[in-house]
This record gives sequence, structure tokens and C-alpha cells, in this order.
Amino acid sequence: MTLRVAGGPFPRTAAELGTSATAVLLVVAAVLGSRLSLAWFVVPALLLVTLVAAASLVWPRQMLMVVVLSPIFDRYLVPGLLTPEAERIAHLLSEALLVAVGLALAAQAARRGTLRSGLAHPLLAFLGMFVVASIASALINGVPAAQAIAGIVFTLDAVALFVLARIVGFGARDGLTAIGAFVGLLIVAAVVAAAQALLSPHILGLTALIGRFGEPFRLASFFGDPNVFAAFLSAAIPILLFGASGLRTPRGRRAALAAGALLLLALSLSYSRGGWLGAIGGFVVAALLLDRRALRIGLAVGVLTFVIALLMPRNLADPSLNLQRPDMFEATFGRVNAIETGKDLRTLLIANAVPIVGDHPLLGVGPGRYGGAAASIFGTPIYRQYGTDLLLKDPNQRTVDNFWLHLLVESGIIGLLAFAAMVGSAVLPIVRRARQAAWGRRVALAGVVGAVLCLVVNSLSTMLLEANSVAYLFWFLLGLGSVLAAQPVSEAQSPRTAVL
Repeated sequence: MTLRVAGGPFPRTAAELGTSATAVLLVVAAVLGSRLSLAWFVVPALLLVTLVAAASLVWPRQMLMVVVLSPIFDRYLVPGLLTPEAERIAHLLSEALLVAVGLALAAQAARRGTLRSGLAHPLLAFLGMFVVASIASALINGVPAAQAIAGIVFTLDAVALFVLARIVGFGARDGLTAIGAFVGLLIVAAVVAAAQALLSPHILGLTALIGRFGEPFRLASFFGDPNVFAAFLSAAIPILLFGASGLRTPRGRRAALAAGALLLLALSLSYSRGGWLGAIGGFVVAALLLDRRALRIGLAVGVLTFVIALLMPRNLADPSLNLQRPDMFEATFGRVNAIETGKDLRTLLIANAVPIVGDHPLLGVGPGRYGGAAASIFGTPIYRQYGTDLLLKDPNQRTVDNFWLHLLVESGIIGLLAFAAMVGSAVLPIVRRARQAAWGRRVALAGVVGAVLCLVVNSLSTMLLEANSVAYLFWFLLGLGSVLAAQPVSEAQSPRTAVL
């Protein structure tokens, strides 16, 4: 049994239009109110959270997507319009939405009898193992309670979206609509990035980072951070490439191919080596498992867009920049040279972590004490003991930029294996069902696998699965995929879903 949802992907009824208009007014009121006082920002923000939570009881799937995409808005789109004090509070908005919507949907599911089925998945057993191992590590290592709780919560809070996706339930068409909302946002962002390259890096008041390995600018659209932008792109690209291979209609395949090429171009312009590695590694593995034709399409389009990124006109609206053309060889292999010469910080942090793991192999140094946001907030004696603080001298370098290294050092081999089992227990059934499904649902399932694997690989060079802006999407996609994978194969082959 799943909850029924009123409405579609866009507001159509008077209630939907009224709710959407009210939400927009509250956002505007919060932005304008932040110029007057903090209270004038907080009150509309709290009303917005309350409105979304109430609306989730009527339109659970749509509001769940609002929660999933909310970190993009409260971290990248809205903060530039706020005062610094309001901006710091705005970063908590997505967490507040997750808690409010999560409680509302869980309470409704408990009344309707669907909560137990939403919780019935092996992933939650492995999650319990991870929590038990983390608590044992905290006790053994004498981690203060507040720091240990923060370390566990920062790592696991987004897993709630896995459960919520299962509680709400998605059919093939609903699943593709949810995925389409995410992909559509990334298409808009990719268009902006292409305009930054063609016209000016500072178009629309945007900023761009100066590259260090042969690239004049690293473009990030409205995300600001090219690594975060690349992470989102790497999650969306497999969905489109599988669509270019597996959608039923030629027009649908052509549209997916064009959108995939646009996103690959934007990924090239980000010059995020971690994003490149994640997109290539994750998609290749997923395509080898599920659709080798998509792999050939991805290879051809990837090479083409890389060449376009190298040769396309630049800064047409701002010729004063007069920058040299990108050196793609240096941009691609410059970091390899930095590793070889011992200048790459991520490599130095891995070497620094080896003796820490050697001293704490099974349960690690304790949650919240290495590599992540909790260690930065609370401080940790581990950094002083092993000289990690000598590497993290830059005040803007708050983490080790490697989620899996952070997990291994904090939670040990036992915690790392438990977390990997969480992900694996969700991915493997999706892979099996994707091989049996057809058309739109096959694209959705294969796209979920590709997106998840891209983010897993990308997390070797960033803290993506701790940062909720990406972790929200990661766990939601796994939950969505688990719901679609549990449905009968015949649904994927029905006339209604085959046209997708």
C-alpha cells in the first residue's frame, strides 16, 4: 500500500496554486525581511517550513522533492540575497524541512499502516550495525557525547530520505517525474555555465574560481563551488545517457542525448578532476552492468564535448579578460604531477592517515574526531597527535576532502564495511531489477545505479556524502530505486509506462 498523491509535477488545482504562491511570498518576505532584522527573516522561514510540512500530507511526493532539492536553494541560490547573519541560519533550512516533513509523513504512514513496509529493508539493519559500532568507538575512545552524536548525525541524517521515499511510494511515471525535476534543474544550471564560458565568467553577477592547472576559470553556474556543481552533474549525466540509449521513442532518445551532451560540456567547464573521475568511473561500471550501448554513446559524446570545451569561443561579452585558452593537458594531468611531486593535499592526508588507521584499525578514533564537519566544529586531539593539523593550515580547508577516508579513520574497518553494506544492500536489488525492466522504468533504475555509483566514486575526493546538498539526493535516489525495484516487472512493460 502506498500513499496516493493529488496533483502532478506542476501546480494545477486552486489548492496547489495557492500553496505554491504562498510559498513564493514567504521566500520573498524572508529575503526582504533579512534586511530589516533577523526576526523578520526567521518568522517567514519557519512559516515556510510549516507550510511545506502541512502540504506534504496532501502532496507527499512533490514536497519530498522540495526537501531533496532544498539544499541547492538554501546553500547556493538564496544566500547571496541575504545578510551574513541570515545566511548562516538559511543553511539550516533544509535540515528543518527534512525534520518537519519527515515527522509529518512518518506520522501519516503510521496511521495508514505503511510505516512498517517502508522500514522493511536490509539497509536499516546495516545502519543499526554502523550506529552500534560508532557508539562502541565513542565509548572506547572517550569521545564527548555531543561530539559523538554530531559525528553520527552528520553522517547518517540524510538516510531519512531513503525511508521517506519508501514510505511515500513511487510508480514508474512518478519516479521519472521526480528524477526529471532534478535533471531539469541541472539542465538550467548547465545552460548558465555554458553562457559563462561563451560570454563572461561573471555574467548575472556570478563568480568563478581561478584554476591552478591550466584552466583560466573553473565555472560553477549558480552553485559557486565547481566541485559541488560537478558532483550534481555527474549524478544527472548517467540518467540522460541511459535515456539516450533506452527510451522508447526516437524523440525522447534525441532529447536525452542533447541534454546529456550539454551536461557533459558543463562538467568539462567545471575542471573538477573529482567530478570527472566520478562521472567516468561510476558511469562505466553502471553501463558495463546494465547497458553497453549507453557506454558507447557516453564515450562518443564525452570526447566530443571535451573537444568543444577546448575550442569553443570564450568571453565574447567581456573581451577585456583576454585570457589564454585552456591547457586541457595540464588541466587533466596537472594534479597527477602534483601527486608525484608530493604537493597534492589529498594524497598527503591519506599518507598521514595510515598510522592513525594502524593504531585504531577496527573501530577507528571515534565519531566526530577526524576529517568531517564535527571535527572542525568541536576540535580533535587526533590532529595534534598525528600532525594532521600541520596539513590543514588553510582556514577554508575544513575537511579531508575524502568521505571514505574520513569514515575509515573515524569508524574503523567495521564501520566502513557496515556503511558500504548499507549502500550495497540498496544498489544490488536495483541492478537486478534494471536488467529485467523495460523502457522508462529501466532508464530510471539504471539512472539511479549510475548516479549513485558516480557519487560514491566522486566521494573519494570530496565529502559529498556528509554534505547534505549532495547526500540528500544520494539517499533519496537509493530509496526511489528500491521502491521501483520492488514493483512487479509487468508494470515496467505496461503500455502506460512503456512510452516514457
